[in-house]
Amino acid sequence: MEVHNQDLNAPSRDVAVPRILTFEKRLTVILARDEDKYCAYCPELDLVTEMGTPEEALEDMVEAMKDYAEEYLKESELYSNSPNRAHHLPYLKTIGTCKDDWDIKMLIEVQHGLVHI
Repeated sequence: MEVHNQDLNAPSRDVAVPRILTFEKRLTVILARDEDKYCAYCPELDLVTEMGTPEEALEDMVEAMKDYAEEYLKESELYSNSPNRAHHLPYLKTIGTCKDDWDIKMLIEVQHGLVHI
């Protein structure tokens, strides 16, 4: 994971300056409302979830990402030879190194939209 430093203030002498560390965004999750449900779609991994609230949809997506990463890495020979899944490997390796859900969420850029049919 690439980490970027962002200084909140210009440093001053003898004063500790708080810094926020962020990971480079690698995954997109599009949250879309569909009448009374919310979908979360990750185009990089071709995963979709649907729940009652946007927060639940995002949480379910994080769980789906963890489950998919675990399964893919366990069966990597099978998945890496699949033409529609081979390109998922770098993303899933990164997810596999995350310590918790917060680390995964730091990899995600959330966008909002509507389901249109």
